[in-house]
Amino acid sequence: MTAFTLGPLSLPPAHLYAVSAAVALLALGHLVRLPPPRRRLWLTGALLGALLGARLADIALHGEAYREAPLEAVMRWQSGYHPLGALLGAGAWTLGCLRRLPPRYLTRASGVLATCAVLWWGLNAWHPLAGEPPPSHLPPLSLNALDGDAVSLETLSTSSPLIVVLWRSDCHACRQALARVNAVADQVRVITVNEGQSLLQAARFLDAQDMGFAHNLQDPEQRLQAYFGMPDLPLTVYLDAHGRLRNIRSGPLATATLEAWLAALP
Repeated sequence: MTAFTLGPLSLPPAHLYAVSAAVALLALGHLVRLPPPRRRLWLTGALLGALLGARLADIALHGEAYREAPLEAVMRWQSGYHPLGALLGAGAWTLGCLRRLPPRYLTRASGVLATCAVLWWGLNAWHPLAGEPPPSHLPPLSLNALDGDAVSLETLSTSSPLIVVLWRSDCHACRQALARVNAVADQVRVITVNEGQSLLQAARFLDAQDMGFAHNLQDPEQRLQAYFGMPDLPLTVYLDAHGRLRNIRSGPLATATLEAWLAALP
């Protein structure tokens, strides 16, 4: 599983793990034995500090990508969060909030924060929501290009690394993903596959955006999306020069994610 879908909301497992750690912090907060008003103040600040620290840590680790796309730094659900940054942010708030109280409160609060941080790290390492691994190669499937020619996916996934984007023109995250891969199309081959729309809809959108990819394919029956078993679009797949799947991303594609994939190119 690369995303958890509940109605129109889609969250990657990593965000659900972060939410689990936040819930644990709220549940364990009473162990610090602070007076209720101070406990509420501490928990609120710790959660906000953790959120801010986790984002800033991810931005620091992917500085080049965020310099190219600075607005992504404030897209909360699209971009990454780092557990160490969360611990530092929550810890800084805890130190400031409890520094004038007896030391036992700070000791208990530090223990609660450390427990939640270990929980978050453990969930990311264990990855209990990973589910079944995705297929390791593209299927033996032939799709029509926008010019009507039939194209075999198997023949496209050899000789050099490849990024495949499954998309729809009425999907905002899909349009963002296409713009981001279009910006790196001179560094890696990119193939787009329109899912479930007419030829006119797909061609009109690509022409209007002036996007030049190696191949633009049509999948009106959504067979490729069904093959990967991903209900959410866009679906971005990265394959190496041998046609083996190296990374897959369901949902919004961050520039930092794309830059990390490209950095792994031989």
